[in-house]
Amino acid sequence: MRTTLTLDPDVATQLDRRRRERHSSLKTEVNHLLRVGLEHERESARTATPERFRVEPLDVGELLIDVDDVTAALDLIDPPRL
Repeated sequence: MRTTLTLDPDVATQLDRRRRERHSSLKTEVNHLLRVGLEHERESARTATPERFRVEPLDVGELLIDVDDVTAALDLIDPPRL
């Protein structure tokens, strides 16, 4: 596949340095590093365990209204209009 790729200046500098050290082409280095990065990402996703969601209880003190009677509690918040 042929494509145009715009590199950030810092990435281009590191890539050019690596290419010269290894006496390889830009194409070879970009493909190698993309393969390594993609494999690393795939491995990280495979081994990562999602963090469990936890709800921490909060003591709010004494209740000011009886929440067992939902209708009465709602009437306190929003009184019926007559």
